[in-house]
Amino acid sequence: MSAAHPVYRTLVRLYPRDFRQQYGDDLVQHFDDLVADRGTAAACGRTALDLAVTVPRYRLETIMNERHSANAVSIIVGSIAAAGVASVLVGIYPGALLLVVAFVLAITQRSAIARSLRAPDSDRRRRRLHTAAALAVLFAASFVAYLMLIGETWSTRETVLAIIGNGALIGAVGFLAAGLLTPKTPEQQRNGART
Repeated sequence: MSAAHPVYRTLVRLYPRDFRQQYGDDLVQHFDDLVADRGTAAACGRTALDLAVTVPRYRLETIMNERHSANAVSIIVGSIAAAGVASVLVGIYPGALLLVVAFVLAITQRSAIARSLRAPDSDRRRRRLHTAAALAVLFAASFVAYLMLIGETWSTRETVLAIIGNGALIGAVGFLAAGLLTPKTPEQQRNGART
């Protein structure tokens, strides 16, 4: 990039990194040519309008690409469902509506959720299965502690253990399903076929 127009060079940094790396030099050169052709005031006015329109657009495209949006939908649906289960477990029964919302979102966004779950990634598959195993151990431990501590009256201690245990069980099942649905990478599939 040229040393001229440091303010515009700084403004180009508002674009997403990939876009900036690919087109940053061209943008500065175009601005330099525009200043030489029409003057600084006209170039700044035209460029300010262009920045105001294109920077948000490219930022949104970066955020809302298919991979990021599919993962975001999965996280949102899982969080709403977990909040619904937790609210019902604590006795806030209108929170069951969150389960309905999560179910409706899961149905309407099933293709996005499937894309995020079905992306071949051996590391993600392994992490999901390890998380499922850890949550299953947490569930077993909380269930055993619950059985050992349950008394004649229900106390806060039993409530906490029940919430932890039920949350761990739901999480273990969810992570197990997600891990099993995550396909292996082609390389891992070939290695698995040889053994």
